[in-house]
Amino acid sequence: MSMFIHHELFLVIQALRTGAVLLLCYDLLRVFRKYAVHSRKISNAQDILYWMGSALYLFFRICQNNDGNLRFYMILSLVAGAGLCHLTVSPFFVKFCGILFDICIIIGKKIIKWLLFPVRRGKIFWYKHVVKGRLANWVILRRNEKRKETEK
Repeated sequence: MSMFIHHELFLVIQALRTGAVLLLCYDLLRVFRKYAVHSRKISNAQDILYWMGSALYLFFRICQNNDGNLRFYMILSLVAGAGLCHLTVSPFFVKFCGILFDICIIIGKKIIKWLLFPVRRGKIFWYKHVVKGRLANWVILRRNEKRKETEK
């Protein structure tokens, strides 16, 4: 085969890979949305940022690989790469990322709980010894004053 055909085949493989990478990035965004629930406006803004970022990424990849020439088979290869990835890798990738997010959330909660323990312990100490102690001392002093008054 000629050098031109090798170059074109290489472009098809790169376009397949780029389509798969873009789909996996969108899957990451989907998993993030599942765990970080927010309003519709923020989701729309995330979508716009994703599509703008993917358009810039595609533009730079096309300029880098093919000197800015966009060919129809590259678009078909992008779509085919995303479709193949969606059918094969994407379901496992989404499950794996979901499990990874769950593990990170559990570890994060444990770390936060461990870091906040001295603060909570300090609040308990403050309540027991300062707030309750002052009130308890005031009640005891009041009782003593009443006893002294009744004894007179």
